[in-house]
Order: sequence, then C-alpha cells, then structure tokens
Amino acid sequence: MLNGNISPHLFRVVFENSPIGLVVVNEDTSLKRINNYMLATFNIDPQDFHERMLGNAFQCSDIYLTGKSCGEGGHCHDCGLRKVLSTAMLEGANILETVVEHDFIIDGTNRKKWFKVSASRVETDDEVLGILSFVDITTQMEYEELLKNLLSLDAATGAMNKYALINSLKNLTTGKEGLTVAMIDIDDFKLVNDRYGHLTGDRVLNLFCSVAFTNTRKQDIVGRFGGEEFMLIFPGMVSRLVIKALQRISTSFRTACMNELGFSPTFSVGVAEFSTKKMAGMTIDAIIAEADENLYASKKAGKNRVTAFGSSQVFK
Repeated sequence: MLNGNISPHLFRVVFENSPIGLVVVNEDTSLKRINNYMLATFNIDPQDFHERMLGNAFQCSDIYLTGKSCGEGGHCHDCGLRKVLSTAMLEGANILETVVEHDFIIDGTNRKKWFKVSASRVETDDEVLGILSFVDITTQMEYEELLKNLLSLDAATGAMNKYALINSLKNLTTGKEGLTVAMIDIDDFKLVNDRYGHLTGDRVLNLFCSVAFTNTRKQDIVGRFGGEEFMLIFPGMVSRLVIKALQRISTSFRTACMNELGFSPTFSVGVAEFSTKKMAGMTIDAIIAEADENLYASKKAGKNRVTAFGSSQVFK
C-alpha cells in the first residue's frame, strides 16, 4: 500500500511515463498536467498546454481555428469526452473505460480517434481536479470497421451483399422519410454465361455495379441480392425520379458493355415506393415482395423495362 515515504519525484516519473494517457484538469476543464503518452499522441508542445482548455489543447476539430473555447463549439453538447468528464466532476462518480470517438486535428490533418476513457474527481485542501486516463484503441476500431465493411460486401462486385441490404432496409424503414426499392435482374444472364463464359458474365455484373454507383446519390444503396439480381434502395426519393435514374443506368450499362465486351445486355426492374405510413404496417419481406412482383411483371411484359404502379415502361 502507498505511504508517505514515496517521494514526489517518483510519482512524477510514474505519471509522466505511464503506458496510458493521463490528464489532470482544473474544475473548468483547463489542463493542469498531461503525461508523455498524451503529448506524443497529439503531438503537443510540452511548453504549450498549461491552463489551456481540454479541447483547445488537443485541437478538437469542432473548434480548431475558430477562436472558440472548449464547450462553445456547435457539437460540444454531444462530445463524449466532455460527458465523461462532466459526470465525474458533477456527480463525483468514477467513470470506467467508456469508449469515446472524436475528431482531432493532428499534424494539420483531421483524424478520427477512439479512446477508452476513465475519469474521476479528486478533491484536495484547496482545489477540485479531474483525472482522466486514455487508452488509444484507434487501430483496433479501424480494423473492426474494416472487417465489418468486408463482411457487408459482395466479394465479386464490391456492392453490398444480401445480409447488409436487409439490415440497411430494416434501418431505413424506421426513419423519418419514405423510400423507393428497385429490384433488378440482368436479362438472359444464363445465355451470357453459356455463350461468352463465366468470366465475361462476372464482368457484366461488375459493369452494372460500376454504372449503378456512378448514377446514384451518395445516400442510395446498391447491393447484390443474389446471382444476377440486384437491389437498389433510394431513401427519400419518389419512384418517378428513381425511374429516371434507372434509365440513365440502363443506357450507361449497355454502352459500357458494348465498348468493353462487344455486346449490350439489358435488365428488367420492379419499382415499389413506400411512404413512412405505408411501411409502418409492413414486414421487410412484404416490402421486397412488392418490388419483386413488379420485376416479374417487367419480365413477363418482354424484359428491358421498368414496372411501377402496374405500368411498364421500356428502356430507350
């Protein structure tokens, strides 16, 4: 057990060279002391942190170069780091290993960092201090995100896979805006494989995904539902505009295939539009089935077309 025989010098050496980040702040969250771990992590000048506010010293991206102090930025009320410290200081509670994600400016570049942060309140005879410990888990979290992304992608095309598509659709159906779903099937794809070979067939699928990504918005979702069937999800877009986007995709797809492969396959589409009110009483399977029924109608009507609201339109 620690006792009074341990010198202040020893405590200082242990603090400065701890294998985790240690920060001491005043009651107003201005820095009183930080250790070498934090100096190295944020590339801070050891002569330039004393009495600076926490977010200013660590160059929080929300307030960097704005002239604002930590706590005055537009997103400070949502800051996980400030919440951990505030809870410890106001309630006197020990907050243990809370995962905090935050953006900082490090060496002039915006960097997202993840830490396991612990915090506690310490009272001395004449002041109240906050003690924070930081363990940098950024590399671990980046690997986890990379793995998650890889597991959500179709290996052959780079589009979202069926599992991720279903999860995305589930999340979107609980949102505040409607959506439109397009089920797409490459026409006569078996004949493409039989005539040109499976490698060429794979290239057809890749070209479709490429033009689909190019002709959709950032928030739209492109995924491979299975085989030569794809699902496109358009949050907040009505079917009339979706059909225009599909026409652009159809034209670009045929052109890309002709230029690279010497033939121009077509595809058929079923489109179904859903308001938030309509989705509220539907299962995910029912939503997909409605778009799938329109896809079947396009196939039955002669392929190379899109069907929505019981009406089919041939792609030009």
